[in-house]
Amino acid sequence: MVVHCVMEISSEQYYSCELTRRIPVRVRIMTINGDTGFGIIEPLKGDEEAIRRYVSELRASSSTLAAEITYRSPDAYWTRVVHSIEGPSIYETVLESGCMTLLPISISRGVQMHSVLAPSKDILSRLLHLLRERFSHVKVVRVRDTPPSLTGISLTSKQRQAVTLAIQEEYYSIPRRVQIAELASEIGISRVAMQERLRRAEKRIMEGYLREKTGVWSPS
Repeated sequence: MVVHCVMEISSEQYYSCELTRRIPVRVRIMTINGDTGFGIIEPLKGDEEAIRRYVSELRASSSTLAAEITYRSPDAYWTRVVHSIEGPSIYETVLESGCMTLLPISISRGVQMHSVLAPSKDILSRLLHLLRERFSHVKVVRVRDTPPSLTGISLTSKQRQAVTLAIQEEYYSIPRRVQIAELASEIGISRVAMQERLRRAEKRIMEGYLREKTGVWSPS
């Protein structure tokens, strides 16, 4: 069994939490290699000045050993940051417990959003206890006994069949090249049933996209 837990974690000593609490940006940590993190900084309000301010204060932080911008545009900076934090980091604490964090880690408004896989509920409980010992704020957002999938999107076989057929027959083309009743006829179901399958599949796909981009779960 695999347990999937989405949680909010924050710490007063964390520079990323402290900076995003004051500066309206979202930081997504895409890759971690030892003390080096590779991430993307985006403004929450479409203002590049917020990214520039974040990078400036990031470089001035006593926890930052190096900060390099590897790519920049008005709406996103790609960065390579080498940091030094006293004691185990949140990411290291997750690994220490025998769990895994699914990247990216999303940070905004002073909070890190972690999507964690645990091999059992007991190990997840031990992780939560350890996190609460070390960090000031730990809140479980959602727990599932089995994650939808490692990509965040899981469709039933009937939903996959419906979506695959719709794409093959160019139902999503503009203009549409087939009507929903024609798709339903090919599968041998009613137009209403076909419409329901597609809408349920589309909802799951959009929820998976939201989780991937923001690190948070949309309401069920």
